[in-house]
Amino acid sequence: MTSRTGAAIDLGTRFLRVATARGVRPVPVREGSAAEVARVATAAADGPESLCVAVPDDWISGDRAGAGRLEDARHACEDVARLGRVRWTGQLAAICAYASATAGPGRYLVCDAGASGVRAGAFTLADGTIRIEATRVEADGGWAEFDAAVRAGLPASQGEALPATWHREAQAASGERAWAVLQEALATGDADSLDARVYRIAGAGGDITLTARIIIDAFAETGRGIAAAIASVSGASRAGPGHVVIGGGMGWLPLVARAVALAAGLGAAPGGEETMPGENIVVVGPDAAALGALGVARDEIRLAPPAGLHAVSVPVHRVLDGQLQEVSVTLPWSEPFASFPGGALTVDNEELRVTVGGQPRVALLAGLLPGLYEVGLRPTWPGPGLLVVRPAHGDGAPRIVALADLAAR
Repeated sequence: MTSRTGAAIDLGTRFLRVATARGVRPVPVREGSAAEVARVATAAADGPESLCVAVPDDWISGDRAGAGRLEDARHACEDVARLGRVRWTGQLAAICAYASATAGPGRYLVCDAGASGVRAGAFTLADGTIRIEATRVEADGGWAEFDAAVRAGLPASQGEALPATWHREAQAASGERAWAVLQEALATGDADSLDARVYRIAGAGGDITLTARIIIDAFAETGRGIAAAIASVSGASRAGPGHVVIGGGMGWLPLVARAVALAAGLGAAPGGEETMPGENIVVVGPDAAALGALGVARDEIRLAPPAGLHAVSVPVHRVLDGQLQEVSVTLPWSEPFASFPGGALTVDNEELRVTVGGQPRVALLAGLLPGLYEVGLRPTWPGPGLLVVRPAHGDGAPRIVALADLAAR
């Protein structure tokens, strides 16, 4: 049963976009910390288990640094702010959820060219459930590099005078004419075509002309990032995508749609929301991830768990009828931390014994001080997931160990 209440947050670089029944509003990020996420989440939360947060995809991919940032945010929201169970999703899956509301079931390729880097993901939607097949993050490219390269391609005085918000003017003019000029320059490569104006931007000292040469050269790094990211995830669906969705702050630039189409094997395509023969390329706005996450918060769409999650348990001791017994406690994938007999688990050395899929393993926790600890599991896409060991008291940093890295006992 779905609910029309709920709230969602998309973690952007400069803004956190908050989606509720009242719409989407950007909230400036005062500090890029977990506490900031919790502050906004507390204000946005609309009842227990009704909040979904869309995070960068490398936070849920098994990347150790990203997993640490997700755990910090989860701890701030669920353990400190006491918001209950918060749902977490990758931003690409959230964009897919948003697009699927109108595009329907099928295979999806989602590409996001944002402030820094390029991301791509392959997804399958069936029966209201999205399954993440593969995701990839490429650090090269994105708006920051593109903007710097555009300025470097101008005379020094114009590069300095180009407004920080020049993309707004370019986006408003990025229609059929802009694409036609870029397409001609790419097709012929002659000097006249390359020097043709694509955008005219109002600067402090007069108009600034951005030519096809400047735009094409500045886009090269982002284009390579798009090609690499899509190539990495394309093997997840040999039949090819049925729907292609472009998100991120650079989605308006025609060269993004062209690069995505070429990388996906669809041929060159114009930008915007124009349709290719037999295939659709849809460019979504900056609110897409927040609105898609809102659909997850409302149970309008679900995320399938990663394939191949194993049962994981921890042996613990308890006293029963005056006798010391060893029992096995299964760690739930769906809750923040496991519940152990008598409270938090006592860990007295740097080796934590666990059983994964019936096989004994050891989590090596170098430097761990004896004490009481919370132990939990975090799914990753792809699996097999992460083991998280956090001090039960205080704000000590968690230990995060990939299940794939556990030593055989």
